[in-house]
Amino acid sequence: MTSAAPSRAGTPEGVEKYYAQIPVGELLVDQAMDSQRLFATNTGEDAGPAAQRKRDAAWTSRLLRMWDPFALLPAIVSLRPDGKYYLLDGQHSTEVAVRKEGEDFLRDCMVYKGLSAEQEAKLFLAANRDRKAVKPFDIFRVSITAGDPRNVRILNEVESRDLGISGSTSANKIGAVQALTALATMDEKHAAHDDHKGLIYPLVLPEGRSPLIPQVLQVVEDAWGRTPATWEGMMLRAVGMVLDRNPGARLDRLSSKLAGHGKKKPLTVAQWKETSIAGTVGGGGSSSRSMPLAKIIVAAYNDGLTDPADFLATPGRPDLT
Repeated sequence: MTSAAPSRAGTPEGVEKYYAQIPVGELLVDQAMDSQRLFATNTGEDAGPAAQRKRDAAWTSRLLRMWDPFALLPAIVSLRPDGKYYLLDGQHSTEVAVRKEGEDFLRDCMVYKGLSAEQEAKLFLAANRDRKAVKPFDIFRVSITAGDPRNVRILNEVESRDLGISGSTSANKIGAVQALTALATMDEKHAAHDDHKGLIYPLVLPEGRSPLIPQVLQVVEDAWGRTPATWEGMMLRAVGMVLDRNPGARLDRLSSKLAGHGKKKPLTVAQWKETSIAGTVGGGGSSSRSMPLAKIIVAAYNDGLTDPADFLATPGRPDLT
């Protein structure tokens, strides 16, 4: 009996595949490969050099803050006939590795040798398009185990209100993970940094500022009690915007105005949302609708005040000094 040849694990004939450690300074992005080769189009915004996604400065900045060499996954590269390595996946993280560790830092890579332009395009798409999105709560849950300082802080602040975080919202569980993250990010704009521009933990906020998450949760709970609707993401963001802009706001007055005290009928979260969406061009997402909602909340808070010193400033507007 003759033994069967070992499986090639899907590798095309003529293509070699292997792992290697390569200095990040040798990992290149092919700026000469245009979108026609990748996507069979060469018109409008797709035209011109762009083998990779356009360099995303915001994403690179986030990766810089999160840098952990241990958690750096292998890049996917193509070894071309010119003897150079071209990135098919891992452009931004490689840029961060160069900036953090220097060009001699060795990165694990899955190397493909002998790829055609079409095969490079397929791998590029598989790495950057054909991935199932991970739910925000699943990322959050795993990040707690990994000890991510921001998300550990978010969880601690939510639990300080005797609440929890879940994949779905209930009376005592908040499912709006992205809204909670937005509140934590607002705090970080004002927090102290170390000499390397990294955030100091536990978070150090200026005098007169307190973490937003406990305040926001207190305000909405005082307004509507503990119901699933209370923890609606758009409302959490909007109240956070108001308090971020006005750290000295009276929380009791804010809760009272949200609840509609003094009106014939109490106001619900749904009514606030409807008013906000009606004033938003194109409807917008929960994040974009939070700003007009925050402005409406400020107007309601200021209604009935007579001393300008007590007025809240509208989020997004400069201080009037």
